[in-house]
Amino acid sequence: METGKTGKYFKYAIGEIIPVVIGILIALQLNTMKEANAERKLEKAYIVSLIEDIKKDTNNFMTAIDLNEQRMKYLDSFASMCFNYKESNDPKFFAMYLNSLIHPDFVSQTERTLTQLRNSGGMRLITKKITADSIVQYEDYFSRLTNQQVWYEGMLKDLVNAGIPVFNFKYLPRYKEEMTKERMDEFQRTAKIETKDEKVIIELGNRAVMYKSVTQYYLMLLEEGKQKSQDLISVLQTDYGIIDID
Repeated sequence: METGKTGKYFKYAIGEIIPVVIGILIALQLNTMKEANAERKLEKAYIVSLIEDIKKDTNNFMTAIDLNEQRMKYLDSFASMCFNYKESNDPKFFAMYLNSLIHPDFVSQTERTLTQLRNSGGMRLITKKITADSIVQYEDYFSRLTNQQVWYEGMLKDLVNAGIPVFNFKYLPRYKEEMTKERMDEFQRTAKIETKDEKVIIELGNRAVMYKSVTQYYLMLLEEGKQKSQDLISVLQTDYGIIDID
């Protein structure tokens, strides 16, 4: 200051500081870009994994649809036998009732990847709004499906209860017991119903019709779920440029 060189000194200092600041800013920007690229790679990895989960859902839907279409045929035939009961058909009548009681394979969402995302805070990585919205809608669908499955299982219990006063279950094979020819012959000989009360048999037929109606609605939900799973896969593949190699 005494020599009057302050201005030159400040110019020199600023000249030294500016490159350092610029260097720091560039380094921060590069680090931010590096972190963003790492997050985008992680996001895509999660999406690939999510697609695999949804493909499992699709397969589960297809299996359940096939089973429930067959169940509706059993229920339809059994209801018809109830409304047109003939004693000579008791073995077939009993067998058709048992086929109608096969417990349904309920479809639940494959949540492996979504659970990982939630537990790790990774949901913030889903940056595309249409993807996030589609995932939420898919989960909402499964909430509706679960509620229907509870109702479905309740109707199955009603059909079981309605059959208790009608059939003699004494000769049913035990759990995991092999159904040999001798055992089948014995079942055929002893498959007699316990009542000839037409009202009781018709009530059993009514229960079968109600169960069929619930199954039919459930089947519609399964078809909807299959379509939703396929649509969500398409959205994810389009949004993230993922080529389906299957």
